[in-house]
Amino acid sequence: MSFLHILKTILLHGQHACVYPAAFEPKRDRSRRYDFFRTWVVRSTDRLTLVEVTTSDKVALRCAIYLHGSDSDSESHSDSILPPLATLILFHGNACHWWDITDLAEQFYARRCNVLLVSYRGYGTSGGFPSEKGLREDAQAVLEYVLADQQLSQVPIIVYGHSLGGAVAIDLVSRNPTKVSALIVENTFLSIRSIVRGWSVLRLFAFIVHQKWDSESKISSIPGTLPLLMLSGEADPVVPEAHMRKLWELRSPGDLDIFRSFPRGGHEPSLTKPEYWDTIDTFFSAVLQRQESATSSS
Repeated sequence: MSFLHILKTILLHGQHACVYPAAFEPKRDRSRRYDFFRTWVVRSTDRLTLVEVTTSDKVALRCAIYLHGSDSDSESHSDSILPPLATLILFHGNACHWWDITDLAEQFYARRCNVLLVSYRGYGTSGGFPSEKGLREDAQAVLEYVLADQQLSQVPIIVYGHSLGGAVAIDLVSRNPTKVSALIVENTFLSIRSIVRGWSVLRLFAFIVHQKWDSESKISSIPGTLPLLMLSGEADPVVPEAHMRKLWELRSPGDLDIFRSFPRGGHEPSLTKPEYWDTIDTFFSAVLQRQESATSSS
């Protein structure tokens, strides 16, 4: 058997592990990290609640939510007394679990957002096995969960996705443009095939990629009336910034759309940079103002 044949076999049958690596971490190590987080974070704050979302194919997604205005809110949290301005659905990247991005979620929570941290199938303590079809089901189930919840759905719904989560978010919003109020994507790609084509040897096998996540063909399905914020790290070593700029070019521009590039930004969210949150605050303000005007008019 030739080296190329072996490589092709690995690529064809090992794509799930390459595209969804955190889902293939040893369960013992993952459980240890989760138990530590649940003991020292979840139990020490009344802002974070564990929730379970069941998909249409009966997979249990064990997610978490930062919730404003709940009965359990402590008087010590002055921000919890204020009503939420929006509900943010947060789709994380492929190499982490929901508890790895609570710092990002807490920043959105501080901006008076309910924040639902999604745990894909196979990730965290969720059931199932990850695949493109499965994660699309997960995203739809989470959106339906939010829409069915009286507290979460009474404010504008904003979808955020980073890296793989950006592809999940684009796919979801392209299928449900009238059910959400805005979309934020950060350091995401045109497609998995486009990423592979940028590699020296593996580019020869791009044609056998079956986990496609083809945002390039879906971004144009999102109407220009839906506000879009794109956040991009110029120094991203994983997803070249050219992917984000191409997605921006393919989208019919809307009057509230923003593309913000961070010169020293890497692949992870650039949340430590002041201009990062300035941009998000500007975007949020415009989206919520439009929503308020539309509500007043109706």
